[in-house]
Amino acid sequence: MEKDIGTVLQLYPLGEHGLIVCWCTASHGIIRTAARNARKPGSELSGRIDLFQECELVFRPATGGSDLHSLTGAELLNPRLPLRSQLLKLRLCSYMVRLLLATVEPGGGDGEWYRLMAGALDYVAEQPARRAILRHFEKRLAQLHGIYSTDVPAHLCLLRHFQHLPTGRAELLAQLPEKPAAN
Repeated sequence: MEKDIGTVLQLYPLGEHGLIVCWCTASHGIIRTAARNARKPGSELSGRIDLFQECELVFRPATGGSDLHSLTGAELLNPRLPLRSQLLKLRLCSYMVRLLLATVEPGGGDGEWYRLMAGALDYVAEQPARRAILRHFEKRLAQLHGIYSTDVPAHLCLLRHFQHLPTGRAELLAQLPEKPAAN
């Protein structure tokens, strides 16, 4: 069994009662786990796993060349409930997750990816969503990849290197305010 701390990035149905959970973890990088019976009422995992939540997870490593580990337990550490209070916060977080997944390979235990993602989600949970948050996330992502240049906007550094970025960036930027609204 392995233990780690991770943030839920994506959820997919697995059969009638299960989930495939994509995590960004502190020690194992980006991993996928099968949470059998996670959607079954009364299951130990029922209601403990949702998008952007931070958990301590326990899993059995995959065997036979598979990359799908078996999730055996999850303890909620940080639900990040404020992210669910505004659609714009959800959209910003969703885009940042898609950008991370588009540029970072699964596995590889570099904790920097986890710190970047967890820090960004924690910040958005406590602050108003705005353009500067996305731009800073893109800059840090490009810096961690070693491709950032002060002469080129970070999203273009990422685009040049990876040849493709998630759709919806322009629409998201159009909806995000430049500065927080004055009270």
